[in-house]
Amino acid sequence: MRFLKTVGLVVFVLIAAPPLWFMAFPEPARTLPAPGARVFVAPDTAVNVLDAGSGPAVVLVHGLPGTAYDWRELTPLLNAAGLRTIAYDRVGYGHSDARPSGPFTLSANVEDLLALLEAMDLNDVTLVGWSYGGAMALNVAHAPRVGRIVLIGSGGPSSDDDMPPAVPLSAKILYSTPVVWWRVAVPPVSRALQAALSDVAFSGGAQPNWWLKDLAAAFTRWDTVQTYQGEVLSEIEVGDFDATRIGTPTLIIHAEDDRLAPVAMGRYLAGRIPNAVYREVPGASHMLPVTHAPFVVDEIVAFVN
Repeated sequence: MRFLKTVGLVVFVLIAAPPLWFMAFPEPARTLPAPGARVFVAPDTAVNVLDAGSGPAVVLVHGLPGTAYDWRELTPLLNAAGLRTIAYDRVGYGHSDARPSGPFTLSANVEDLLALLEAMDLNDVTLVGWSYGGAMALNVAHAPRVGRIVLIGSGGPSSDDDMPPAVPLSAKILYSTPVVWWRVAVPPVSRALQAALSDVAFSGGAQPNWWLKDLAAAFTRWDTVQTYQGEVLSEIEVGDFDATRIGTPTLIIHAEDDRLAPVAMGRYLAGRIPNAVYREVPGASHMLPVTHAPFVVDEIVAFVN
């Protein structure tokens, strides 16, 4: 009995001591780059929009997690090529308002995106979706304001009978509220997890010095933590999605060594979407807009023109 009490005390100290330490000695605050404009996508919800350049509009939709600042390698090159870029923080991320009570679903994000196009009165836009943003683009390809879509490392099916996987038990535990709260309360643990996941995203390759800094800054905000938790644990809705019915001009850019959205997804979508243009980047990772920005820009510019 004494042994069990000792073990229990040790476990309690290991769990309770780190959050108490960082409450008493908090780390310096980390911040994202300055916000842009606020655009309302609902009566009580605004998103942060970085609007730059002039010319045909290109709307950039980040993944899960992410912010509008993930496109920083891409936007100046697109602007220089004569395109207007509109990157925004999805609801709950970056400087955008929160979605405190959900739903943290793909369809909710799609509704926000359509509302953004309406609020900014954008027409014939080129919608560029990266990862989770690609899945969003697939679901709004039919929208009247969308002229063409670009899918970068897009999520989606990899075969005709492919169904979204159920959320594994490990994810349910890792992203349960008590575990998430403890992780946030102990910043070094959060940063270690962010670094490990980023290593997978970059397929073990080099990362720019701003990447982990921005990621850590984004996750200092509890609303972002809650949104990410909700989206990770949300089951993907299948609906009546049929790639063969997408009539919108489509460019697909996928990396051969994408470890988050396997290349089979890009190849499948390229084979199913009518007249899709497919570009596969040998040896590259999921992070093409960061690691291969000039190549991605050249492909987008040629596609728009």
